[in-house]
Amino acid sequence: MNFANPKALLLVPIVFILFVIFGFLYSHRQKKLAAWIQPGLWPIVIPEFKKSVFTVRFYSLMISFLFVALALARPQWGEKEEIFKSEGMDILVLLDLSNSMNAEDVAPSRLKRAQIFVKKLLNQLPNDRMGVVGFAESAYLAAPLTNDFGYIAEMVDTLDPSAIQNQGTNIGVAIEAAIRAFERGAEDDRKTSRAMILITDGEDFGKDAKKAAERVKEFGAGFIVLSVGTTEGAPIPIRNETGILQTYKKDTSGKPVITRINKELAAELANLAGGKHVELVNPDDAAFTVAKQLGSLERGSQKEQRNVVRIDRFQYFLAIALIFYLLHLFIGYRRSKLLPSHLWSKSVIASILFLLIGFPCHAQSFESYLKSRKAHEEYQKGEFETSAQDYDRAHNVDRDNIALEFNEATALAKAKRTDEAITHFQESTKKALNQSDYESAARSLYNEGVTQHEVKNMDESYDRLTKAIEMAKISKQPDLEKKARQALMSVAEQQQKQKDQGEKEDSKEDKNAKDKADPSKEGKDDQNKDKDKDKKNQQPQRADTQKRDFHSGTLSKDVAEGIMNDLSDREKQLYNKRLKDQKGREAPHDKDW
Repeated sequence: MNFANPKALLLVPIVFILFVIFGFLYSHRQKKLAAWIQPGLWPIVIPEFKKSVFTVRFYSLMISFLFVALALARPQWGEKEEIFKSEGMDILVLLDLSNSMNAEDVAPSRLKRAQIFVKKLLNQLPNDRMGVVGFAESAYLAAPLTNDFGYIAEMVDTLDPSAIQNQGTNIGVAIEAAIRAFERGAEDDRKTSRAMILITDGEDFGKDAKKAAERVKEFGAGFIVLSVGTTEGAPIPIRNETGILQTYKKDTSGKPVITRINKELAAELANLAGGKHVELVNPDDAAFTVAKQLGSLERGSQKEQRNVVRIDRFQYFLAIALIFYLLHLFIGYRRSKLLPSHLWSKSVIASILFLLIGFPCHAQSFESYLKSRKAHEEYQKGEFETSAQDYDRAHNVDRDNIALEFNEATALAKAKRTDEAITHFQESTKKALNQSDYESAARSLYNEGVTQHEVKNMDESYDRLTKAIEMAKISKQPDLEKKARQALMSVAEQQQKQKDQGEKEDSKEDKNAKDKADPSKEGKDDQNKDKDKDKKNQQPQRADTQKRDFHSGTLSKDVAEGIMNDLSDREKQLYNKRLKDQKGREAPHDKDW
Protein backbone atom coordinates (compact mmCIF):
# COMPACT_ATOMS: atom_id res chain seq x y z
CA MET A 1 0.00 0.00 0.00
CA ASN A 2 1.21 3.48 -0.88
CA PHE A 3 0.11 6.90 0.42
CA ALA A 4 -0.12 9.76 -2.10
CA ASN A 5 -0.22 12.34 0.71
CA PRO A 6 1.87 10.80 3.51
CA LYS A 7 2.10 14.06 5.47
CA ALA A 8 -1.55 13.59 6.47
CA LEU A 9 -0.46 10.55 8.54
CA LEU A 10 0.74 13.07 11.12
CA LEU A 11 -2.92 13.30 12.15
CA VAL A 12 -2.92 9.65 13.28
CA PRO A 13 -0.80 10.17 16.43
CA ILE A 14 -2.92 13.25 17.20
CA VAL A 15 -6.03 11.05 17.21
CA PHE A 16 -4.34 8.61 19.62
CA ILE A 17 -3.32 11.47 21.90
CA LEU A 18 -6.94 12.68 21.98
CA PHE A 19 -8.04 9.13 22.73
CA VAL A 20 -5.71 8.94 25.74
CA ILE A 21 -6.73 12.39 27.03
CA PHE A 22 -10.47 11.75 26.75
CA GLY A 23 -10.06 8.29 28.28
CA PHE A 24 -8.18 9.77 31.23
CA LEU A 25 -10.82 12.48 31.73
CA TYR A 26 -13.62 9.91 31.54
CA SER A 27 -11.94 7.71 34.15
CA HIS A 28 -11.27 10.70 36.40
CA ARG A 29 -14.92 11.78 36.10
CA GLN A 30 -16.17 8.32 37.08
CA LYS A 31 -13.94 8.31 40.17
CA LYS A 32 -15.29 11.69 41.28
CA LEU A 33 -18.86 10.50 40.68
CA ALA A 34 -18.20 7.29 42.68
CA ALA A 35 -16.99 9.39 45.61
CA TRP A 36 -20.47 10.94 45.83
CA ILE A 37 -22.71 8.09 44.68
CA GLN A 38 -22.08 4.37 44.83
CA PRO A 39 -21.86 2.82 41.33
CA GLY A 40 -24.73 0.46 42.16
CA LEU A 41 -27.09 3.41 42.64
CA TRP A 42 -26.21 5.14 39.35
CA PRO A 43 -29.11 3.56 37.35
CA ILE A 44 -31.55 4.87 39.97
CA VAL A 45 -30.08 8.34 40.53
CA ILE A 46 -28.97 8.89 36.90
CA PRO A 47 -31.29 6.71 34.81
CA GLU A 48 -30.20 8.34 31.49
CA PHE A 49 -26.53 7.56 32.07
CA LYS A 50 -25.37 4.25 30.61
CA LYS A 51 -21.71 3.42 30.74
CA SER A 52 -21.86 1.05 27.77
CA VAL A 53 -23.58 3.66 25.58
CA PHE A 54 -21.02 6.31 26.50
CA THR A 55 -18.16 3.91 25.73
CA VAL A 56 -19.61 2.97 22.32
CA ARG A 57 -20.13 6.64 21.37
CA PHE A 58 -16.64 7.57 22.48
CA TYR A 59 -14.90 4.73 20.64
CA SER A 60 -16.96 5.19 17.47
CA LEU A 61 -16.05 8.90 17.31
CA MET A 62 -12.33 8.20 17.80
CA ILE A 63 -12.36 5.45 15.16
CA SER A 64 -14.17 7.80 12.77
CA PHE A 65 -11.46 10.43 13.25
CA LEU A 66 -8.75 7.82 12.70
CA PHE A 67 -10.16 6.66 9.37
CA VAL A 68 -10.70 10.23 8.22
CA ALA A 69 -6.97 10.87 8.83
CA LEU A 70 -6.12 7.76 6.82
CA ALA A 71 -8.45 8.86 4.01
CA LEU A 72 -6.71 12.25 3.87
CA ALA A 73 -3.40 10.41 3.36
CA ARG A 74 -4.93 8.96 0.14
CA PRO A 75 -4.00 5.27 0.40
CA GLN A 76 -3.35 3.57 -2.94
CA TRP A 77 -2.89 -0.02 -4.01
CA GLY A 78 -3.23 -1.78 -7.30
CA GLU A 79 -2.30 -0.32 -10.69
CA LYS A 80 -4.10 0.47 -13.92
CA GLU A 81 -2.90 1.48 -17.35
CA GLU A 82 -4.19 4.69 -18.90
CA ILE A 83 -3.93 5.13 -22.67
CA PHE A 84 -4.49 8.54 -24.18
CA LYS A 85 -3.65 10.59 -27.25
CA SER A 86 -2.90 14.25 -26.82
CA GLU A 87 -2.96 17.03 -29.39
CA GLY A 88 0.04 19.30 -29.28
CA MET A 89 2.81 20.85 -31.28
CA ASP A 90 6.59 21.06 -31.33
CA ILE A 91 7.89 24.49 -30.34
CA LEU A 92 11.45 25.75 -30.55
CA VAL A 93 12.49 28.93 -28.75
CA LEU A 94 15.29 30.75 -30.58
CA LEU A 95 16.92 32.78 -27.80
CA ASP A 96 19.30 35.59 -28.70
CA LEU A 97 22.50 35.24 -26.63
CA SER A 98 24.41 38.18 -28.11
CA ASN A 99 26.12 40.62 -25.76
CA SER A 100 23.47 43.27 -26.44
CA MET A 101 20.93 41.10 -24.57
CA ASN A 102 22.75 42.03 -21.35
CA ALA A 103 21.62 45.64 -21.74
CA GLU A 104 19.56 46.84 -18.79
CA ASP A 105 17.14 49.25 -20.45
CA VAL A 106 14.42 46.85 -19.24
CA ALA A 107 14.60 45.43 -15.74
CA PRO A 108 16.46 43.35 -14.76
CA SER A 109 17.95 42.94 -18.29
CA ARG A 110 16.79 41.96 -21.75
CA LEU A 111 18.00 38.38 -21.34
CA LYS A 112 16.53 37.96 -17.86
CA ARG A 113 13.16 39.21 -19.04
CA ALA A 114 13.26 36.75 -21.95
CA GLN A 115 14.04 33.91 -19.53
CA ILE A 116 11.09 34.88 -17.32
CA PHE A 117 8.83 34.88 -20.39
CA VAL A 118 9.88 31.36 -21.41
CA LYS A 119 9.09 30.01 -17.93
CA LYS A 120 5.71 31.78 -17.95
CA LEU A 121 4.92 30.31 -21.37
CA LEU A 122 5.66 26.79 -20.13
CA ASN A 123 2.67 27.01 -17.76
CA GLN A 124 0.32 27.54 -20.72
CA LEU A 125 1.54 24.64 -22.91
CA PRO A 126 0.25 21.45 -21.23
CA ASN A 127 0.38 19.05 -24.21
CA ASP A 128 3.20 20.53 -26.28
CA ARG A 129 6.90 19.80 -26.58
CA MET A 130 9.51 22.53 -26.36
CA GLY A 131 13.18 22.90 -27.21
CA VAL A 132 15.64 25.81 -27.06
CA VAL A 133 18.18 27.06 -29.60
CA GLY A 134 20.76 29.57 -28.38
CA PHE A 135 22.34 31.79 -31.00
CA ALA A 136 24.55 34.80 -31.65
CA GLU A 137 26.83 34.72 -34.73
CA SER A 138 26.63 30.90 -34.47
CA ALA A 139 23.87 28.69 -33.04
CA TYR A 140 23.52 25.46 -31.08
CA LEU A 141 20.71 23.27 -29.75
CA ALA A 142 20.66 24.02 -26.02
CA ALA A 143 17.73 21.68 -25.28
CA PRO A 144 16.10 19.13 -27.64
CA LEU A 145 12.35 18.85 -28.00
CA THR A 146 10.87 17.47 -24.78
CA ASN A 147 7.76 17.68 -22.62
CA ASP A 148 9.88 17.81 -19.46
CA PHE A 149 9.16 21.48 -18.77
CA GLY A 150 10.96 21.38 -15.44
CA TYR A 151 14.19 20.65 -17.27
CA ILE A 152 13.53 23.42 -19.80
CA ALA A 153 12.92 25.96 -17.03
CA GLU A 154 16.15 25.05 -15.23
CA MET A 155 18.20 25.02 -18.42
CA VAL A 156 16.94 28.41 -19.67
CA ASP A 157 18.21 30.10 -16.48
CA THR A 158 21.76 28.90 -17.23
CA LEU A 159 21.99 30.47 -20.71
CA ASP A 160 24.08 33.62 -21.15
CA PRO A 161 26.27 35.22 -23.88
CA SER A 162 29.40 33.48 -22.57
CA ALA A 163 28.03 30.22 -24.04
CA ILE A 164 28.86 31.47 -27.59
CA GLN A 165 32.27 32.87 -28.50
CA ASN A 166 31.32 34.22 -31.95
CA GLN A 167 29.25 37.25 -31.08
CA GLY A 168 26.78 39.01 -33.34
CA THR A 169 23.18 38.27 -34.35
CA ASN A 170 22.85 35.78 -37.19
CA ILE A 171 19.22 34.76 -37.63
CA GLY A 172 20.01 32.49 -40.57
CA VAL A 173 22.13 30.00 -38.62
CA ALA A 174 19.57 29.99 -35.78
CA ILE A 175 16.72 29.08 -38.13
CA GLU A 176 18.78 26.38 -39.84
CA ALA A 177 19.64 24.87 -36.44
CA ALA A 178 15.93 24.94 -35.53
CA ILE A 179 14.90 23.19 -38.75
CA ARG A 180 17.50 20.46 -38.17
CA ALA A 181 16.22 20.03 -34.59
CA PHE A 182 12.63 19.71 -35.86
CA GLU A 183 13.60 17.06 -38.40
CA ARG A 184 15.68 15.13 -35.87
CA GLY A 185 13.03 15.11 -33.13
CA ALA A 186 9.85 14.92 -35.24
CA GLU A 187 7.01 12.66 -34.05
CA ASP A 188 4.76 13.28 -37.03
CA ASP A 189 5.14 14.47 -40.61
CA ARG A 190 2.76 17.42 -40.49
CA LYS A 191 4.75 20.64 -40.62
CA THR A 192 1.82 22.70 -39.37
CA SER A 193 2.34 21.20 -35.90
CA ARG A 194 5.62 23.12 -35.51
CA ALA A 195 6.40 26.66 -34.48
CA MET A 196 9.43 28.86 -33.83
CA ILE A 197 9.52 31.64 -31.24
CA LEU A 198 12.35 34.10 -31.88
CA ILE A 199 13.31 36.28 -28.89
CA THR A 200 15.77 39.05 -29.74
CA ASP A 201 16.50 42.74 -29.35
CA GLY A 202 16.38 43.02 -33.13
CA GLU A 203 19.38 45.31 -33.48
CA ASP A 204 21.13 43.49 -36.33
CA PHE A 205 19.90 40.25 -37.92
CA GLY A 206 22.75 39.74 -40.37
CA LYS A 207 22.78 39.76 -44.17
CA ASP A 208 20.68 36.62 -44.71
CA ALA A 209 17.89 37.46 -42.25
CA LYS A 210 15.19 37.98 -44.88
CA LYS A 211 16.17 34.83 -46.77
CA ALA A 212 16.00 32.91 -43.48
CA ALA A 213 12.49 34.25 -42.85
CA GLU A 214 11.38 33.03 -46.27
CA ARG A 215 12.98 29.67 -45.45
CA VAL A 216 10.70 29.40 -42.39
CA LYS A 217 7.67 30.03 -44.58
CA GLU A 218 8.75 27.34 -47.03
CA PHE A 219 9.33 24.90 -44.19
CA GLY A 220 5.76 25.50 -43.02
CA ALA A 221 6.37 26.26 -39.35
CA GLY A 222 4.59 28.96 -37.40
CA PHE A 223 6.79 31.95 -36.60
CA ILE A 224 6.50 34.48 -33.76
CA VAL A 225 9.06 37.23 -33.18
CA LEU A 226 9.35 38.80 -29.72
CA SER A 227 11.37 42.00 -29.51
CA VAL A 228 12.75 42.99 -26.10
CA GLY A 229 14.35 46.32 -25.23
CA THR A 230 13.67 50.04 -25.72
CA THR A 231 14.21 52.49 -28.55
CA GLU A 232 16.19 54.77 -26.20
CA GLY A 233 18.69 51.96 -25.75
CA ALA A 234 21.34 51.39 -23.10
CA PRO A 235 25.07 50.59 -22.85
CA ILE A 236 26.21 46.97 -22.64
CA PRO A 237 27.59 46.22 -19.17
CA ILE A 238 30.67 44.06 -18.69
CA ARG A 239 30.72 42.30 -15.32
CA ASN A 240 33.17 40.01 -13.58
CA GLU A 241 32.44 36.47 -12.39
CA THR A 242 30.80 37.75 -9.21
CA GLY A 243 28.44 40.02 -11.15
CA ILE A 244 30.12 43.32 -10.23
CA LEU A 245 30.07 45.94 -12.99
CA GLN A 246 33.54 46.57 -14.39
CA THR A 247 32.95 48.78 -17.43
CA TYR A 248 30.79 49.13 -20.53
CA LYS A 249 31.48 47.71 -23.98
CA LYS A 250 33.17 50.19 -26.32
CA ASP A 251 33.44 50.40 -30.09
CA THR A 252 36.66 50.79 -32.10
CA SER A 253 36.77 54.53 -31.41
CA GLY A 254 36.65 53.96 -27.65
CA LYS A 255 33.08 55.23 -27.17
CA PRO A 256 30.51 53.18 -25.18
CA VAL A 257 28.21 51.13 -27.42
CA ILE A 258 24.53 52.07 -27.12
CA THR A 259 22.31 49.19 -28.22
CA ARG A 260 18.74 49.99 -29.33
CA ILE A 261 15.81 47.79 -30.26
CA ASN A 262 14.72 47.70 -33.89
CA LYS A 263 10.99 46.95 -33.80
CA GLU A 264 10.49 47.72 -37.50
CA LEU A 265 13.06 45.13 -38.55
CA ALA A 266 11.55 42.51 -36.22
CA ALA A 267 8.05 43.17 -37.56
CA GLU A 268 9.30 42.98 -41.16
CA LEU A 269 10.98 39.65 -40.46
CA ALA A 270 7.78 38.26 -38.92
CA ASN A 271 5.73 39.36 -41.94
CA LEU A 272 8.16 37.74 -44.39
CA ALA A 273 7.81 34.43 -42.52
CA GLY A 274 4.02 34.74 -42.37
CA GLY A 275 4.11 35.10 -38.60
CA LYS A 276 3.37 37.64 -35.88
CA HIS A 277 5.41 40.26 -34.04
CA VAL A 278 4.95 40.76 -30.28
CA GLU A 279 6.66 43.27 -28.00
CA LEU A 280 7.99 41.63 -24.83
CA VAL A 281 7.03 44.26 -22.25
CA ASN A 282 5.20 42.25 -19.59
CA PRO A 283 6.17 38.54 -19.48
CA ASP A 284 2.69 37.45 -18.34
CA ASP A 285 0.86 39.38 -21.05
CA ALA A 286 3.36 38.27 -23.69
CA ALA A 287 3.03 34.61 -22.62
CA PHE A 288 -0.76 34.86 -22.84
CA THR A 289 -0.57 36.50 -26.30
CA VAL A 290 1.92 33.96 -27.64
CA ALA A 291 -0.06 31.02 -26.23
CA LYS A 292 -3.14 32.41 -27.95
CA GLN A 293 -1.24 32.70 -31.24
CA LEU A 294 0.02 29.14 -30.89
CA GLY A 295 -3.51 27.98 -30.14
CA SER A 296 -4.68 29.36 -33.48
CA LEU A 297 -2.18 27.14 -35.34
CA GLU A 298 -3.10 23.64 -36.44
CA ARG A 299 -2.01 21.00 -33.97
CA GLY A 300 -1.11 17.43 -34.89
CA SER A 301 -1.93 14.48 -32.64
CA GLN A 302 1.15 13.18 -30.92
CA LYS A 303 1.89 9.50 -30.54
CA GLU A 304 -0.16 7.32 -28.21
CA GLN A 305 1.00 7.48 -24.60
CA ARG A 306 0.57 4.84 -21.91
CA ASN A 307 0.80 5.65 -18.24
CA VAL A 308 0.64 3.23 -15.32
CA VAL A 309 -1.01 4.87 -12.32
CA ARG A 310 -1.87 3.68 -8.83
CA ILE A 311 -5.52 3.42 -7.86
CA ASP A 312 -6.86 5.65 -5.08
CA ARG A 313 -8.60 3.68 -2.30
CA PHE A 314 -9.40 6.49 0.14
CA GLN A 315 -13.13 5.96 -0.52
CA TYR A 316 -13.09 2.75 1.55
CA PHE A 317 -11.52 4.47 4.54
CA LEU A 318 -13.94 7.35 4.21
CA ALA A 319 -16.88 4.92 4.12
CA ILE A 320 -15.70 3.24 7.35
CA ALA A 321 -15.30 6.67 8.95
CA LEU A 322 -18.85 7.53 7.92
CA ILE A 323 -20.26 4.32 9.40
CA PHE A 324 -18.67 4.94 12.79
CA TYR A 325 -19.70 8.60 12.72
CA LEU A 326 -23.33 7.59 12.09
CA LEU A 327 -23.02 5.08 14.92
CA HIS A 328 -21.89 7.91 17.18
CA LEU A 329 -24.92 10.00 16.10
CA PHE A 330 -27.66 7.38 16.35
CA ILE A 331 -26.60 5.53 19.52
CA GLY A 332 -26.90 7.79 22.49
CA TYR A 333 -29.04 9.48 25.04
CA ARG A 334 -32.47 10.93 24.55
CA ARG A 335 -32.57 13.56 21.84
CA SER A 336 -32.56 17.11 23.07
CA LYS A 337 -35.91 18.86 23.13
CA LEU A 338 -34.17 22.02 21.91
CA LEU A 339 -33.45 20.29 18.58
CA PRO A 340 -36.62 19.01 16.83
CA SER A 341 -36.50 15.68 15.07
CA HIS A 342 -36.60 17.15 11.54
CA LEU A 343 -33.65 19.47 12.29
CA TRP A 344 -31.76 16.61 13.87
CA SER A 345 -32.23 14.49 10.75
CA LYS A 346 -31.09 17.39 8.56
CA SER A 347 -27.93 17.77 10.65
CA VAL A 348 -27.20 14.08 10.13
CA ILE A 349 -27.65 14.45 6.35
CA ALA A 350 -25.42 17.53 6.33
CA SER A 351 -22.72 15.61 8.18
CA ILE A 352 -22.91 12.78 5.65
CA LEU A 353 -22.65 15.18 2.73
CA PHE A 354 -19.69 16.89 4.40
CA LEU A 355 -17.90 13.58 4.68
CA LEU A 356 -18.75 12.44 1.16
CA ILE A 357 -18.02 15.72 -0.62
CA GLY A 358 -15.82 17.87 1.59
CA PHE A 359 -12.98 15.51 2.38
CA PRO A 360 -12.32 14.23 -1.15
CA CYS A 361 -12.19 17.81 -2.40
CA HIS A 362 -9.65 18.86 0.21
CA ALA A 363 -7.57 15.71 0.13
CA GLN A 364 -5.35 16.96 -2.67
CA SER A 365 -5.05 20.58 -1.39
CA PHE A 366 -3.66 19.50 1.98
CA GLU A 367 -0.17 19.40 0.47
CA SER A 368 -0.62 22.99 -0.69
CA TYR A 369 -1.59 24.01 2.83
CA LEU A 370 1.51 22.44 4.35
CA LYS A 371 3.82 24.07 1.81
CA SER A 372 2.25 27.50 2.27
CA ARG A 373 2.54 27.14 6.03
CA LYS A 374 6.23 26.32 5.68
CA ALA A 375 6.67 29.29 3.35
CA HIS A 376 4.99 31.56 5.92
CA GLU A 377 7.35 30.40 8.65
CA GLU A 378 10.35 31.08 6.37
CA TYR A 379 8.98 34.52 5.57
CA GLN A 380 8.70 35.33 9.28
CA LYS A 381 12.36 34.31 9.72
CA GLY A 382 13.43 36.63 6.89
CA GLU A 383 14.31 33.79 4.49
CA PHE A 384 12.50 35.46 1.60
CA GLU A 385 14.18 33.54 -1.23
CA THR A 386 13.24 30.09 0.11
CA SER A 387 9.83 31.41 1.14
CA ALA A 388 9.13 32.49 -2.44
CA GLN A 389 10.17 29.06 -3.73
CA ASP A 390 7.84 27.26 -1.29
CA TYR A 391 4.97 29.61 -2.09
CA ASP A 392 5.58 28.82 -5.77
CA ARG A 393 5.38 25.07 -5.06
CA ALA A 394 2.14 25.55 -3.12
CA HIS A 395 0.78 27.74 -5.90
CA ASN A 396 1.53 25.06 -8.50
CA VAL A 397 -0.76 22.71 -6.57
CA ASP A 398 -3.55 25.30 -6.25
CA ARG A 399 -3.31 27.62 -9.28
CA ASP A 400 -6.54 29.55 -8.59
CA ASN A 401 -5.59 30.56 -5.05
CA ILE A 402 -5.29 34.36 -4.98
CA ALA A 403 -3.63 34.43 -1.55
CA LEU A 404 -0.81 32.12 -2.67
CA GLU A 405 -0.16 34.26 -5.76
CA PHE A 406 -0.09 37.41 -3.60
CA ASN A 407 2.15 35.86 -0.93
CA GLU A 408 4.60 34.59 -3.55
CA ALA A 409 4.79 38.07 -5.07
CA THR A 410 5.37 39.67 -1.66
CA ALA A 411 8.19 37.22 -0.87
CA LEU A 412 9.79 37.88 -4.27
CA ALA A 413 9.64 41.63 -3.64
CA LYS A 414 11.34 41.18 -0.26
CA ALA A 415 13.99 39.03 -1.97
CA LYS A 416 14.66 41.96 -4.36
CA ARG A 417 13.42 39.98 -7.37
CA THR A 418 11.26 42.93 -8.30
CA ASP A 419 10.56 42.07 -11.92
CA GLU A 420 9.11 38.67 -11.05
CA ALA A 421 7.28 40.17 -8.07
CA ILE A 422 5.56 42.74 -10.30
CA THR A 423 4.35 40.07 -12.73
CA HIS A 424 2.90 38.00 -9.86
CA PHE A 425 1.20 41.06 -8.33
CA GLN A 426 -0.40 41.75 -11.70
CA GLU A 427 -1.58 38.14 -11.97
CA SER A 428 -2.97 38.31 -8.43
CA THR A 429 -4.89 41.48 -9.33
CA LYS A 430 -6.36 39.83 -12.44
CA LYS A 431 -7.51 36.77 -10.50
CA ALA A 432 -9.00 38.92 -7.73
CA LEU A 433 -10.95 41.07 -10.20
CA ASN A 434 -12.21 37.99 -12.07
CA GLN A 435 -13.55 36.65 -8.76
CA SER A 436 -14.87 40.09 -7.68
CA ASP A 437 -12.54 40.01 -4.69
CA TYR A 438 -11.89 43.75 -4.48
CA GLU A 439 -10.21 43.51 -1.09
CA SER A 440 -7.44 41.26 -2.47
CA ALA A 441 -7.24 43.38 -5.64
CA ALA A 442 -6.62 46.49 -3.52
CA ARG A 443 -3.78 44.81 -1.61
CA SER A 444 -2.16 43.54 -4.83
CA LEU A 445 -2.37 46.95 -6.49
CA TYR A 446 -0.89 48.66 -3.43
CA ASN A 447 2.04 46.24 -3.18
CA GLU A 448 2.70 46.47 -6.90
CA GLY A 449 2.65 50.28 -6.69
CA VAL A 450 5.20 50.25 -3.87
CA THR A 451 7.41 47.79 -5.77
CA GLN A 452 7.22 49.90 -8.95
CA HIS A 453 8.26 52.89 -6.82
CA GLU A 454 11.32 50.99 -5.57
CA VAL A 455 12.54 50.37 -9.14
CA LYS A 456 11.90 54.04 -10.10
CA ASN A 457 8.96 53.30 -12.43
CA MET A 458 7.11 56.40 -11.26
CA ASP A 459 4.33 56.44 -13.87
CA GLU A 460 3.42 52.79 -13.27
CA SER A 461 3.62 53.30 -9.50
CA TYR A 462 1.30 56.33 -9.68
CA ASP A 463 -1.22 54.37 -11.77
CA ARG A 464 -1.27 51.31 -9.46
CA LEU A 465 -1.54 53.35 -6.26
CA THR A 466 -4.41 55.39 -7.70
CA LYS A 467 -6.27 52.20 -8.56
CA ALA A 468 -5.46 50.78 -5.11
CA ILE A 469 -7.16 53.77 -3.50
CA GLU A 470 -10.28 53.19 -5.60
CA MET A 471 -10.35 49.48 -4.73
CA ALA A 472 -9.76 50.21 -1.05
CA LYS A 473 -12.78 52.53 -1.08
CA ILE A 474 -14.96 49.90 -2.74
CA SER A 475 -13.85 47.14 -0.34
CA LYS A 476 -14.04 49.50 2.68
CA GLN A 477 -10.42 49.29 3.82
CA PRO A 478 -9.70 52.75 5.32
CA ASP A 479 -6.26 51.78 6.65
CA LEU A 480 -5.10 50.54 3.26
CA GLU A 481 -6.57 53.60 1.57
CA LYS A 482 -4.61 55.86 3.95
CA LYS A 483 -1.34 54.00 3.28
CA ALA A 484 -1.92 54.14 -0.48
CA ARG A 485 -2.53 57.92 -0.32
CA GLN A 486 0.70 58.46 1.63
CA ALA A 487 2.66 56.37 -0.89
CA LEU A 488 1.00 58.27 -3.74
CA MET A 489 2.10 61.61 -2.24
CA SER A 490 5.68 60.35 -2.08
CA VAL A 491 5.56 59.31 -5.74
CA ALA A 492 4.05 62.67 -6.75
CA GLU A 493 6.83 64.54 -4.90
CA GLN A 494 9.53 62.57 -6.69
CA GLN A 495 7.83 63.15 -10.04
CA GLN A 496 7.80 66.90 -9.32
CA LYS A 497 11.50 66.84 -8.39
CA GLN A 498 12.33 65.10 -11.66
CA LYS A 499 10.27 67.68 -13.53
CA ASP A 500 12.06 70.56 -11.78
CA GLN A 501 15.46 69.07 -12.55
CA GLY A 502 14.50 68.73 -16.21
CA GLU A 503 13.40 72.37 -16.32
CA LYS A 504 16.70 73.49 -14.73
CA GLU A 505 18.69 71.55 -17.32
CA ASP A 506 16.59 73.07 -20.10
CA SER A 507 17.16 76.58 -18.71
CA LYS A 508 20.94 75.96 -18.58
CA GLU A 509 20.91 74.86 -22.21
CA ASP A 510 18.93 77.96 -23.17
CA LYS A 511 21.36 80.19 -21.29
CA ASN A 512 24.35 78.62 -23.04
CA ALA A 513 22.65 79.12 -26.37
CA LYS A 514 22.05 82.80 -25.56
CA ASP A 515 25.68 83.28 -24.53
CA LYS A 516 26.83 81.89 -27.84
CA ALA A 517 24.47 84.21 -29.67
CA ASP A 518 25.57 87.32 -27.62
CA PRO A 519 28.00 89.42 -29.78
CA SER A 520 29.43 91.27 -26.77
CA LYS A 521 31.07 88.07 -25.65
CA GLU A 522 32.62 87.25 -28.98
CA GLY A 523 35.41 89.77 -28.40
CA LYS A 524 36.31 88.14 -25.11
CA ASP A 525 36.29 84.73 -26.73
CA ASP A 526 38.59 86.01 -29.51
CA GLN A 527 40.98 87.45 -26.94
CA ASN A 528 41.07 84.11 -25.12
CA LYS A 529 41.71 82.34 -28.40
CA ASP A 530 44.63 84.71 -29.19
CA LYS A 531 46.14 84.04 -25.79
CA ASP A 532 45.86 80.28 -26.37
CA LYS A 533 47.57 80.69 -29.75
CA ASP A 534 50.43 82.61 -28.15
CA LYS A 535 50.90 79.85 -25.59
CA LYS A 536 50.88 77.20 -28.30
CA ASN A 537 53.41 79.15 -30.34
CA GLN A 538 55.69 79.43 -27.35
CA GLN A 539 55.62 75.71 -26.52
CA PRO A 540 57.35 74.43 -29.70
CA GLN A 541 60.10 76.95 -29.22
CA ARG A 542 60.83 75.59 -25.79
CA ALA A 543 60.78 72.08 -27.20
CA ASP A 544 63.31 73.06 -29.85
CA THR A 545 65.62 74.61 -27.29
CA GLN A 546 65.37 71.47 -25.20
CA LYS A 547 66.21 69.38 -28.22
CA ARG A 548 69.24 71.51 -29.08
CA ASP A 549 70.40 71.52 -25.50
CA PHE A 550 70.27 67.70 -25.20
CA HIS A 551 72.83 66.39 -22.69
CA SER A 552 73.37 63.04 -21.05
CA GLY A 553 75.59 62.12 -18.24
CA THR A 554 76.51 58.74 -19.77
CA LEU A 555 75.79 58.85 -23.53
CA SER A 556 76.93 61.24 -26.18
CA LYS A 557 74.44 62.89 -28.48
CA ASP A 558 75.48 60.77 -31.53
CA VAL A 559 75.18 57.50 -29.63
CA ALA A 560 71.74 58.42 -28.24
CA GLU A 561 70.45 59.36 -31.71
CA GLY A 562 71.75 56.07 -33.11
CA ILE A 563 69.88 54.10 -30.44
CA MET A 564 66.64 56.02 -31.14
CA ASN A 565 66.94 55.37 -34.90
CA ASP A 566 67.53 51.66 -34.28
CA LEU A 567 64.44 51.43 -32.05
CA SER A 568 62.38 53.23 -34.68
CA ASP A 569 63.50 50.73 -37.37
CA ARG A 570 62.58 47.78 -35.15
CA GLU A 571 59.17 49.28 -34.46
CA LYS A 572 58.53 49.60 -38.23
CA GLN A 573 59.57 45.98 -38.80
CA LEU A 574 57.17 44.72 -36.08
CA TYR A 575 54.37 46.82 -37.54
CA ASN A 576 54.90 45.41 -41.07
CA LYS A 577 55.03 41.86 -39.72
CA ARG A 578 51.75 42.40 -37.87
CA LEU A 579 50.11 43.62 -41.08
CA LYS A 580 51.27 40.50 -42.96
CA ASP A 581 49.85 38.24 -40.23
CA GLN A 582 46.49 40.02 -40.35
CA LYS A 583 46.22 39.53 -44.13
CA GLY A 584 46.23 35.76 -43.67
CA ARG A 585 43.42 35.90 -41.08
CA GLU A 586 39.69 36.30 -41.62
CA ALA A 587 38.59 39.88 -41.15
CA PRO A 588 36.73 40.32 -37.85
CA HIS A 589 33.08 41.40 -37.77
CA ASP A 590 32.45 45.09 -37.37
CA LYS A 591 29.88 44.39 -34.64
CA ASP A 592 30.47 41.78 -31.96
CA TRP A 593 27.43 42.54 -29.85
